[in-house]
Amino acid sequence: MRRRLLQLMAYLGCLTPVAAPAEDPLHTVTLAPAADRAAIKRLTGRVLVEASDGGILLEERSGQLHNLTPKQFTSIVGRTAAFSYLPPDGLAALLLQQTAGGSTIHQTEHFVICSDASDLYTAFCGRLLEKVVAEYLKFFEDSDVQLKKLTAKLPVLVFRDVARFQEFARRQHPDTDFTDVPGYYSVRDNQMLITAISGDRAFRTNSDVVRELKKTPRQVETIVHEAVHQLVFNTGLQVRYADNPMWLSEGLAVFFERASGRSSTIWSRPGEVSRIHLPGFQAATSQNRLRLPLADLLESDQAFQSPDHLGDAYAEGWAITFFLVRSDRAAFDRLLLHQQNRKPLQPVGAAARLEEFETATGRSLKDFERYFLRYMSRVRSRP
Repeated sequence: MRRRLLQLMAYLGCLTPVAAPAEDPLHTVTLAPAADRAAIKRLTGRVLVEASDGGILLEERSGQLHNLTPKQFTSIVGRTAAFSYLPPDGLAALLLQQTAGGSTIHQTEHFVICSDASDLYTAFCGRLLEKVVAEYLKFFEDSDVQLKKLTAKLPVLVFRDVARFQEFARRQHPDTDFTDVPGYYSVRDNQMLITAISGDRAFRTNSDVVRELKKTPRQVETIVHEAVHQLVFNTGLQVRYADNPMWLSEGLAVFFERASGRSSTIWSRPGEVSRIHLPGFQAATSQNRLRLPLADLLESDQAFQSPDHLGDAYAEGWAITFFLVRSDRAAFDRLLLHQQNRKPLQPVGAAARLEEFETATGRSLKDFERYFLRYMSRVRSRP
């Protein structure tokens, strides 16, 4: 109990923006001239990686990452000040500028929410996000995994209009198709983006919002899923731009996401059986064999880039996470400890990935698969 109290006290003291340690000085980087930019552009932040070829990975005070080659900047100047993230008001001003008007700011204990949706829907999102934070911290209370303190509130953008969400998403990530995507977390920008439900401005009470969302629980699950991604990268569970295995990243987010429908936030806690991925996993498993071989899932992220294997990859990633958390939490924590030691822009080979998994679980892949499939064959989803 004393350990839990000390952890909670330490964590709750983190919300006032705090300067990073002295080894993270502030730098100003002048970008090289660009054909589409007349004015000189400068970036201010901390250098996370200095490559042997002179390139750098820079994190701005907003949390945005810039992976710059030597040709993309002309100078970098260190400053006497230490790096710190933007304070809440500064982050709010930046989000309003990025969304180009029509939005308002709603702040909670851990989030700065910039929204053009109704006040009722935006407030609901704030309550749900804070519930996710509380359950996320609780999930690691008795774990050997130590979370880092947040040093700033986290940015969230809520869009009432789907077309406006799509336009912003395409501008942020022009090479990604966001058709039928209700929300996402941008690893580069450290921003969570979500859409509102249709007709949200017609709601008169919070009960109206809850009643409508119970008809579309996937909306709530999307918010929970993306919030977990944001928390994972901002509490040091995984490292942005590191070679993080997607089966584990997505498996943990799906493990948290299922809406229960019984509370005022429609979501209560992590660990409910996935109504989507359990049937998918069962369909991809026959005669004690996986359609997507376990080694293929663990060795690389290619299955997540293939339309033919994407569903199986999500289902297996969730199932492995569910199995380990329920049956061998110590092994799951050992896997997460490996993630915390990853370095940005440093690839991890297939053999190393498999070795980490077998070392953490204490089983050969063949042995693990046998126990895993036997356990999952008994899992059932409630209505």
